[in-house]
Amino acid sequence: MSVISSIFLVISLALAVVFGSQLRAWTWGPALLGLGFALLAAVPAIWKSKRSPLNLGLVTLGIITTGWFAARAWISPVAELNQADLLLLASAVGAFLCFRAIEGSPAAERVLIWGIGLLLLANLWVAGIQVFHPDFSPIFPKRIVKFPTGFYSHYNEGANFVIGASMLLAGAALFGRHSLATRIFFGILVVGGMAEVYFSRSRGGIFGAAAGYAVFAMVALVIAKRRNSKWFAPSIVALPLIALGVAAFLYLSWQDAMVTRAGTDQVTKLLDNQIRFHLAGIAVSCIGMHPWSGGGSRSYSWECYQFWDTKVQGGGGARPDLIHNELLQAATDYGIIGAGLLLTLLAALAINAMLTAGTNKPTEDRHASAWCIGGIAGFTAMFVQSNFSFVFHLVPQTILMGICLACAACGSRDPGNTSGTVVSKTLLTVTALLCVAFILPLGLKATKVTHTLWPTMFQRKPLTTPDARINGLTTAIELWPDSTFFRERAAIYQNLARDSGEAWASSMEIQNALDDYQVARKLHPYEPVLAINHANLLSALGRDSEAEMAYSAAIQLQGAMEAGFFGNFHFANHLYRRGLREFLAGKYMEANDTLENAAAHIDRSMESSPWREREFRVPIHESLGTAKEKIRDYTGALETYDKTSTMVHGATAQYRAGVLLGRMAVEAWANRKPSDALALFLEAKKRATASNSFPKDVTPKQRAEYLAYLDRTIKFLEGARVTPSPFPIR
Repeated sequence: MSVISSIFLVISLALAVVFGSQLRAWTWGPALLGLGFALLAAVPAIWKSKRSPLNLGLVTLGIITTGWFAARAWISPVAELNQADLLLLASAVGAFLCFRAIEGSPAAERVLIWGIGLLLLANLWVAGIQVFHPDFSPIFPKRIVKFPTGFYSHYNEGANFVIGASMLLAGAALFGRHSLATRIFFGILVVGGMAEVYFSRSRGGIFGAAAGYAVFAMVALVIAKRRNSKWFAPSIVALPLIALGVAAFLYLSWQDAMVTRAGTDQVTKLLDNQIRFHLAGIAVSCIGMHPWSGGGSRSYSWECYQFWDTKVQGGGGARPDLIHNELLQAATDYGIIGAGLLLTLLAALAINAMLTAGTNKPTEDRHASAWCIGGIAGFTAMFVQSNFSFVFHLVPQTILMGICLACAACGSRDPGNTSGTVVSKTLLTVTALLCVAFILPLGLKATKVTHTLWPTMFQRKPLTTPDARINGLTTAIELWPDSTFFRERAAIYQNLARDSGEAWASSMEIQNALDDYQVARKLHPYEPVLAINHANLLSALGRDSEAEMAYSAAIQLQGAMEAGFFGNFHFANHLYRRGLREFLAGKYMEANDTLENAAAHIDRSMESSPWREREFRVPIHESLGTAKEKIRDYTGALETYDKTSTMVHGATAQYRAGVLLGRMAVEAWANRKPSDALALFLEAKKRATASNSFPKDVTPKQRAEYLAYLDRTIKFLEGARVTPSPFPIR
């Protein structure tokens, strides 16, 4: 059964790399099915083994850590996000348990190491093509970067898989009990893997590879010392050269990466990109909200908006859904308790690897040292890079991480401890069955979803007709109710309705869109985009009170991320249209209040993204001035026009101010205040001629006539020896 488990584990890892290297959990389905079957085969293999599967202390610590993350994820506020995190957790744990069943079986171990080797070879082949043809993608229609990534879509993720797999193969090449030809072949793959990391230009991947090789060299010396190997003494002498080689690899690779990516060979420029430091600072703020237990699965993805500072971190156009640091992500989502348990477990496994590496006799355990050194070096490399990217939020990485951690635990057993063996096997079996019960049903559903959506999302020439997309999303929703599916379907319904003509507002498609947005918001109540899209549709339908509630919710959710979501901008636009309707209906007081609210929101939006609001800010403020005129708040109207005139394209407000002052002058003349009237007429002329710009509803002829009228009136009053009052008129 261990061989069967190994076969399915390799299949699972291959499917994860080829199809599931995405953040969308439903694309992991095929890999999850393979892992589920591998776990089912692992259970009897664990019990069949006559050896203790793992030190009872490590088993207990691992179960406590896993239990905390699972329990905290289970009660997280967004079901679809906690489900994704639980699947990642189950994948890592499942891969760990599968290796425990595989270890010690020569055939099963051979299947696993060759499976990893061939998968790395395939990835190298694809990456090699991408060096010369950057647009090449073996499975999906396109890639998001031009650097070589293999089957992956991003260089960080591709490099992370390669360095983990390469370390495992390096251990097999150096300490595995394989034939010389096999070890040479594995060595060639290791060199190829490092070449791919180099050409990927992933600076975090390069750093991770250097750290992995440093650990590999250190553990290799420990093994050599314990085995009294002949090459131990020469290696000690050569240790400075090894350290120098690792440092040179790191520096030169970083330098070339900087030349390719930033056009400079100055490695110090690495620190110029401050975004990761800013994200880390936001994470610390999020941790402060709930330091011990965390905010729940992916809580950073919505809590970070409250701490965003556009002056420091920019507009936030690229949404920071995940921290580029997996340890901080764990502390944010699962609290100091979760991060502490995780670090304790990793430290225990690392110490165990150092204590047990090389202690097994090659005749008793042929590949234990190879797995141990490859596992600890592989995990170190992957973990180091994870402090610069969110690599462990992809299922192929979590599966490979589980394998590496299990390899690092090789040799950690309690010989002769029968009770410990039974307890350990029981705990591992229960954990495995829980993983199977969770993974297999969701894996089957996710596979069906992937199959359903493949024609419209992933095939070379995707089906783009509305009917095909709606049918695919409808089937996917039945299997996997995800807020993004409802959001996408709502947008399609909305477009169909608008294409149907004047009756669009009462169409069935619009009702379907409203229903989908409503469900999507319930599934993910912390997503600002859903609230904004829903509000925009309600606004277009004239359902003002509902729209305004949705806009207010969106603004609350987006926090300081106006430049990312434009909640204030959309709300201002809605209020502007509503204010104009009220104005045309003669409801001037209501229009004034509505337009004041619109002006406040557009000003807030202007603070974050001034380039976006120019076309609306001036009309909103000018309309507010007009509304104030209607309610005879002349002082407020003039102040509004003065403010508007300072804005880009706001010069027309000066003409409106001139017209208002002329009207005020006429009223002063009618009230027998000629001095006030003259002062107002003079100011009206000054404002009306201050700019060559004038409102669109005023023709050049009308403007000329008005200016001539002002000139005649001023000349008349001055001829009557009227002395103007000081302006402004009190």
